[in-house]
Amino acid sequence: MYSRPDLHMHSVYSDGSDTPLQVLQKARENRLDIFSLTDHDSFGGCKEIREALRPGDPAFVNGIEFSCKDDLGKYHILGYRFQEEGSSVERAAIMTHAERIEKAIRRFAYIEEKTGVPFTEEEKSRILAENNPGRPHFARLMLEKKLAPDFESAFQLVSGLGGNSFYLTPQEAIRYILESGGIPVLAHGLLGDGSQRLDWREMEDRILRLKKDGLQGMECYYPTFSDEEENRLLYLAGLYDLAVTAGSDYHGAGRSPLGSTNDPQPEVMERFYRML
Repeated sequence: MYSRPDLHMHSVYSDGSDTPLQVLQKARENRLDIFSLTDHDSFGGCKEIREALRPGDPAFVNGIEFSCKDDLGKYHILGYRFQEEGSSVERAAIMTHAERIEKAIRRFAYIEEKTGVPFTEEEKSRILAENNPGRPHFARLMLEKKLAPDFESAFQLVSGLGGNSFYLTPQEAIRYILESGGIPVLAHGLLGDGSQRLDWREMEDRILRLKKDGLQGMECYYPTFSDEEENRLLYLAGLYDLAVTAGSDYHGAGRSPLGSTNDPQPEVMERFYRML
């Protein structure tokens, strides 16, 4: 049974700062025994890791994290062990990538209007060539252009873009993962899309709704959860018959370290390992 898992991390294929091979090397250095790359709306980095695995490396599970929204809020849904080529997950990733490109083009215009400083064609081409261009990529460019004193200020500068955006609903994300033979899991439950703080009533309501749509697991071990929050999430996972997962949500320097998953108990996660 695995005792050193980290099933939630990101690379340059979404908004992480490490390449997939750097993520693999850090998984080795941190002596993980199982890990997953779960880039936002992309599984492209999973192939790079699979091709670089060596005997004795930690077990690897392909993953993805869908950003979702419905009339009741925002959610992140993790998918594991799904079929990649020609699958519903692949089609959803293609749809969300097209939306990210369209939004990136609008973000260029927004920042130019906000700052009065134009982007060069080379800068635009560089951002649009990213696998999933988003606010972190723009923030780093703002620092290069000396339009902000630090990353946090740069991130705030590029975050004001309004307008409608395309989102999968959580129900759609769960369905696509299931159709692709995968395991749908609710990410960092109490945090919603990662930036919220839900109350327990809303947390339980979400579980009830998504369980009906096929949700199979919940991320209960997470670096910013207190012992009380972790224990209550574990209780809810047991109450609603959900498998338990653990993840650091690693993005690179300045965020939670890879492998920081609050010492998950192997026996608590045994059901998820059996599902894999």
